Amino acid sequence: MAVETYSWRSQLGAGAIEYSQTVRAAQFGDGYEQVAENGINSTAIQVPMKHVGSESEVNAVRDFLLAHTVKAFIITPPGEAKGLYRVVADSVRKNQISSKFAELTFTIKRAYGVYA
Repeated sequence: MAVETYSWRSQLGAGAIEYSQTVRAAQFGDGYEQVAENGINSTAIQVPMKHVGSESEVNAVRDFLLAHTVKAFIITPPGEAKGLYRVVADSVRKNQISSKFAELTFTIKRAYGVYA
């Protein structure tokens, strides 16, 4: 099964990218602390994003996002490398701007795996 690609233009201004690192640490009695990364993918990346457009376009983006909370997709987020990401559950929000236009905000999280 092929991995789907997010094909809409990325829009800036949704918020700051979050980097969370997981490490293992062992504290010794003399004050020495030994620290190591927790696995090969120890840095989690979450990217808040937004999409503003016509009602039909925003609905198409929304449908794509809601189908990808457990299934990874390919995207190049603003300021980050192309890769596999999933939509963070319960992060998709739609704001109606006018009768014809809407804004969609959502957060994606880096997923790890292989894609071709």
